[in-house]
Amino acid sequence: MINLLPDDYKKELRAARTNVMLFRYNIMTLAAIGFLVLSCGIFYVILTENKRSAEESNSANITKANSYQDTKKQADEYRTNLLTAKQILANEVNYTDVIFGVTQLLPTGVVLDNLNLNSKDFGNQTIIAAHAKSYEAATKLKQNFENSKLFSNVYFQTINNSAGDSTNKDYPISVNVSVKINKVAQ
Repeated sequence: MINLLPDDYKKELRAARTNVMLFRYNIMTLAAIGFLVLSCGIFYVILTENKRSAEESNSANITKANSYQDTKKQADEYRTNLLTAKQILANEVNYTDVIFGVTQLLPTGVVLDNLNLNSKDFGNQTIIAAHAKSYEAATKLKQNFENSKLFSNVYFQTINNSAGDSTNKDYPISVNVSVKINKVAQ
């Protein structure tokens, strides 16, 4: 088929086709721009909602954390009280255990004159006064004290025979033993 159309008309037809294609490209470009704007808008709304939700969650968590501050404060106070009690118990002097320990260490034939203990006696040298029936019993008393974990640095301070004294005729040997009462023994 032979194209018998005039050249001007052909140019007009080509220009019309080009214009239609350009128009379609413009519409497609506007549609793409519209899609991008719509997508950005949707993402903006989603991000704004997420931000609002995160801020609400954060404020709720801060409120919960503030409510736990009282509990944390009470726990810290309790922990401090426990440490104080531990220190008090560590320095506690159990006189009963020491007295029972001393009485278990007394050999046959030895009696104590008196036993006065106070908190200053623990860890320091103190004197235990006793009477014995014989020198062997007095020596056994010193040996028992030396072999005990209850005492350290044990030595005779004085040992006297008071046979002429009528008040102590059953126990004529007067003994003063210097000892250091160990705190570990409590």
